Amino acid sequence: MTGPMTGYDKIVAHSFGDPDVLQIEHCDRLPEPGKGEVRVRVEAAGVGYTDTILRRGRYHLYKNGLPLTPGYDMVGVIDKLDAGVEGFKVGDRVADMPVHGAYSQYMLSPAADLIRVPMAVDPAAAVEVPLMGVTAWQMLTRCVSLSRDATILVVGASGAVGRLLVQLGRHLGLKIIGTSSAAKLGLVESLGATAIDYRRGDLREAILTASSGRGVDAAFDAVGGESWETSWAALAEGGALVGYGMQDFLDSGAPGAEAARSLQQFNTTWNEDGASDGTNRRTTFYDINVRRGQLPDEYRADAEHLLGLIAEGKFVPAPPEILRLDRVIEAHRRVAGGDLQQRLVIAP
Repeated sequence: MTGPMTGYDKIVAHSFGDPDVLQIEHCDRLPEPGKGEVRVRVEAAGVGYTDTILRRGRYHLYKNGLPLTPGYDMVGVIDKLDAGVEGFKVGDRVADMPVHGAYSQYMLSPAADLIRVPMAVDPAAAVEVPLMGVTAWQMLTRCVSLSRDATILVVGASGAVGRLLVQLGRHLGLKIIGTSSAAKLGLVESLGATAIDYRRGDLREAILTASSGRGVDAAFDAVGGESWETSWAALAEGGALVGYGMQDFLDSGAPGAEAARSLQQFNTTWNEDGASDGTNRRTTFYDINVRRGQLPDEYRADAEHLLGLIAEGKFVPAPPEILRLDRVIEAHRRVAGGDLQQRLVIAP
């Protein structure tokens, strides 16, 4: 027989750097909930691009220093809770977006941050919601106003957020053009989008052709730099470019001044251009953490709505590849390699 659990395992990095800095460490005692906290037995922790820049020490929102336990989003079951916590009980399945800490068998979370997950929803499906799902849904429904027959461009449509933008866009009745590498065009098409190789020299012209020559009503682009320029140029009159990352700058290690100049152009210059040339094109930059901090009730409502769609079978996230905690180094290498066809989920 196995005795009661007296400890737990988690991933810890004692320095920033390559995936090899990630190590499994055993803690002799389970963490005890403080005021307003619950202890969660983690069932699923998503592995995404943001986790890799957190590990590299390049994520602007992380201020806690080292040692670091990555893990941006998670789903689990409440194992213990502070006596003052109301609205939850031991055994409830919950989701959270803690930004770090989810690569662990157990973790503490403020009860106020938790989203209730229907028990019928599989944890591996539910973990698509706190970060990736809400990001896609809010960009589609909160950042822009689109009619059911609108056409959108999803840059990087084979990526974690890109796939959900395509799926949820289809759910909303949108026509979708998605860019990806040549190897993933089939994946993008299988999701219901018109797929275009982003390496084409005539990319803008290909996007315009796919949109019957009028351009797209909205473009969603996390790459930055030249990619933003192409997306901006592909907008129809009255169209909106939604940026939600600057992957090019993070991956290249370009100086911060270059990123600042690009953001200045994105946030100010292009909006002025769209107003002055009569096209009424505009840009908006989406940051889920900023928006959640400002509008927590909106975040909760959107997360619960998506979990409800999953429970009802109206939105079915693609099945992820599930890995054990001891394969986290491999997972980070694969995310950095960019050859994934599905999301990776750690099941601690």
